[in-house]
Amino acid sequence: MKKQLDHVEKFHDTFGITNKYQPDASVGADTIALRHRLMAEENEEYLEAALAGDAIEVADALGDMMYILCGTILSHGMQHIIEEIFEEIQASNMSKLGEDGQPIYRED
Repeated sequence: MKKQLDHVEKFHDTFGITNKYQPDASVGADTIALRHRLMAEENEEYLEAALAGDAIEVADALGDMMYILCGTILSHGMQHIIEEIFEEIQASNMSKLGEDGQPIYRED
């Protein structure tokens, strides 16, 4: 994921978008709203493409989602800890097995 984060960091630097270098949840209401809106737009594009069975548009939406997520990670200064965070989430997800060794699924 470092390569992708480096690419998006270069994009941000080129276009004057702020990157943080220490974890920071308080990035300002405008940045939060923009990041949320961009992610919501790409989620909608993914949904439409997937429901239409359009693999090219699904791939485009997924790539855009990844790009926006990397930008959001950089906006919050979490690029240096995101892989560790992901590993913690992976460990937590993999721990959700019953005594019989089978996955425990959510009700929904």
